[in-house]
Amino acid sequence: MLFASGKYLIFLAIVFFVYWLLAGKRRAPVFFLLLVSYYFYALWNPYYFLGMPSFGSLAFVPYVYPLDVVFGFLNKTLHFPDLTWLLLHYLLMALSMLALLRALGASPEGATLGAVTFTLTPNLVAVGAFGHGSQIMTAAYLPLLLLLLDRFARRGSLLALAGFALAAALQLLRGHVQIVFYTWLALGGYAVFLAVTGIREGRKEEALRAPLGLAAGLLLGFGMSAFLYLPTHEYAKLSVRGGGEGGGAGLEYATAWSFHPREILTFVIPSMFGFGGRTYWGSMPFTDYPNYMGIVPLALAIYGAIRWPGKIRWYLVAMAGIALLLSFGKHFQPLYSLLYFHLPFFNKFRVPVMILVLLQFAVGALAAFGLTKALERPATSRDKGKDPGAFWMRAALIAVVGGVLVTALLHAASDSLVGAALRDHPNIGEQGARQALDMASLDAIKSALLLGIGFMVVAFARRGRLRRVVAAAAILAVTAADLWVIDRKIIDPQVGSPEDYAGYFKETPEVTFLKSDSTLFRVFPQQWNDSRLAAYGIASVLGYHPAKPRLYQALADTAGIMSSLNMLKFLNVKYVLLDGRLPPATPGVALRHDDDVKVYEVLGALPRAYVVHRLKPVRDDVVALATIRTSGFDPAHEALWTEPDPLPPMAEPSESDSVRVIRYDFNEAEFLVSTAAPGLLVLADQYDPDWKATVDGSPAPIHRVDYLMRGVLVGPGVHRIQFRYVPGALEAGIRISTVSLALTLALAGAGLFQRRRKRTPPLASAGAEPPPEPPR
Repeated sequence: MLFASGKYLIFLAIVFFVYWLLAGKRRAPVFFLLLVSYYFYALWNPYYFLGMPSFGSLAFVPYVYPLDVVFGFLNKTLHFPDLTWLLLHYLLMALSMLALLRALGASPEGATLGAVTFTLTPNLVAVGAFGHGSQIMTAAYLPLLLLLLDRFARRGSLLALAGFALAAALQLLRGHVQIVFYTWLALGGYAVFLAVTGIREGRKEEALRAPLGLAAGLLLGFGMSAFLYLPTHEYAKLSVRGGGEGGGAGLEYATAWSFHPREILTFVIPSMFGFGGRTYWGSMPFTDYPNYMGIVPLALAIYGAIRWPGKIRWYLVAMAGIALLLSFGKHFQPLYSLLYFHLPFFNKFRVPVMILVLLQFAVGALAAFGLTKALERPATSRDKGKDPGAFWMRAALIAVVGGVLVTALLHAASDSLVGAALRDHPNIGEQGARQALDMASLDAIKSALLLGIGFMVVAFARRGRLRRVVAAAAILAVTAADLWVIDRKIIDPQVGSPEDYAGYFKETPEVTFLKSDSTLFRVFPQQWNDSRLAAYGIASVLGYHPAKPRLYQALADTAGIMSSLNMLKFLNVKYVLLDGRLPPATPGVALRHDDDVKVYEVLGALPRAYVVHRLKPVRDDVVALATIRTSGFDPAHEALWTEPDPLPPMAEPSESDSVRVIRYDFNEAEFLVSTAAPGLLVLADQYDPDWKATVDGSPAPIHRVDYLMRGVLVGPGVHRIQFRYVPGALEAGIRISTVSLALTLALAGAGLFQRRRKRTPPLASAGAEPPPEPPR
């Protein structure tokens, strides 16, 4: 979608140099960045709906994430595998989790278990396997940010604070705002925890640095990403995410993907409600894989929450509990509604189950502390005569017996469970329901055996029959095998060859036909969420994006895109794609391409741009939508006008109007209009306040007409009308990002200077060891 060429580069260099001389060096870098974004970047996407911002909606943001340059070099120059970017973020998650847990007092063995558990959590593997790469890449920064905040709060390291700001910016620039929001909730909670414990334990500097460091780091991080998020914030007001209660997504819509409390059972038995689309009978739409975290880490997390002496466990327990309750969404609506209506920005997000990433993080961390504590050998003087492994041996026996009893219970209640599955999901059929029950039974036995093995390993280690490192390796092996079995079931169906990927975008006969039409038009695709046509420069009146333009969605909900041929004509839909033939006598359409996919032309479809000479005043948007729904106006000759009186002068022309397309690009459109009487040029594209227009070089206002389209008044004569997409938030964001980056680099320089000047304090006596740091 980038359309750079050599002539653009030369032009840009000349303009930049001239501007540098005339306007001064202070503003030149900002101007340079604006030119780059305007001439080489697709800020507007004309191929979905009736058009929408591509940059502000986060639909097209390549080269914004700085590490993309690194991954491009690894892939294209060093020929690394295509998914290197994804695997490296999993590695970042694992290593930063390991470092964080070690900093918080976990043993090397415990920290390794926590890192493996969090990284291999099936839910996080699923989002990577199913194409939600930005979600896992954003989540990878969670432990790193907590580590850097902890280091600044406890040590006062300016280098750590600069690193925190840079990591926050990188996470923001990955573009998954919801995971960023949940990360900031976790960081805010941790800053409060550090401040409270610092005050109570007399570490006042730490108590002060935690909130100040958090505020400064996040402010700088957001500042460095402002060039992306200011346009995003502006677009949110115009999207369905800003059209519900309180300017949000709408409570019902936002809670559609709520985690049902009964699915907590999948924490222990991953296939309790089936597995995958064919056998799944739980409550989640689409997201039909278990939120399993490993049976042994879960048990050790509970043990760590009870027995770990450090206060950090209370922060982790609170995080896990709050995340679980919020994930219930509509199933625990009083709490969710409270935050939805009162916590800033919370109402912009949907899919409450996504917050379980904080629960999964907390379970991994608590499991690290649990294993650290479990593998400690008790003091012999205090526990003389006691069997240090007796508790764990009894727990192993209870786990195995419990697994057998649960399996027996599942089979005893098989008819009831099958009936419940068929009531909730009739499409899976009785065979699918029985298969789901068999999978649950096998998982119950498997979980019991793995838990029993894990407890026995701990028992032998505490009795001294296994070395600590051997016991830890055994528990790691059990955990990795347990999680990998689930992960493979998720990954395998998603593995495709490069040939499969290329085949998906192979030009098909109907695409070849559509490309042969050089006019501006839209199509009605076979599938509502078909995004493939955009790859060939073919505009669709439908498409998929989680934050559609609000005006478009209201039109679709009220009038219906496919409600009539008149609606298709109104929206510049020239072709309809079908997999079968229409009756030969179907009026208003003509078969133009006959193949596996039939292409029918909608006869009389309006062009993308045309002139009308009558205005039909309507009181407001509600009346405008009702008029469109009832076909109460003739869009080929009149436009709906919602602006206050007086109406601009109009007249019928003595000869036909002419509208010729000069240029139609991502960020610009230009038309040559010839009319013999005052009229209104209607451009059948989505209205957006950041579009600017000129008539013969002079600025002209763009009016919102026909509820959601653009209109420009023209007088008699020949006029050159230019539309240009100029998001004002982008310029402000670039300025803020430039200043924030400079401040962060200066902070990093000060941190390096601080580090060089810092001296290690002398020990009290030669050869003395510093006292060990107490558990946090």
